Amino acid sequence: MVRIFKSVLAVLLAIVFIALLVSAYSQYQSVLLTAGLIDAASTITNDLVLNRLAHVEGFHAREYVLDVERISSLDFKEELGGDNFFFQIKLSYNPGAEMVLGPYGPSPPEGKPVSALSVPVSLYQNGRLTYAKLEVKVWRA
Repeated sequence: MVRIFKSVLAVLLAIVFIALLVSAYSQYQSVLLTAGLIDAASTITNDLVLNRLAHVEGFHAREYVLDVERISSLDFKEELGGDNFFFQIKLSYNPGAEMVLGPYGPSPPEGKPVSALSVPVSLYQNGRLTYAKLEVKVWRA
């Protein structure tokens, strides 16, 4: 009788261990996907403010100074590390009147995880600089 009890207990412990292992693995995968999404949002935002939307004077790009006219040339899909991501941007400026440009790009789909990042920038419009905020939303394709 004791021997049967020990065998049943050993099987039960093995089942619980396997269940915990499966649960931990799925949690690990979820954390890994979230970290990848956050990294992608950071990478895309940096590329926008440092290169793709940066205002160019002569041969020098002015980092964090965005040229609004360059938004029309954006492709809102990016491949990073073998994964495809879509993104959407919105620019807010003139806090008194709350002027908003955008959103530009596709809308995030329902039920998909989205990483959002906001950075302070300046807008170059009509030869003038205006303080603004760039919001970038990123999700997996």
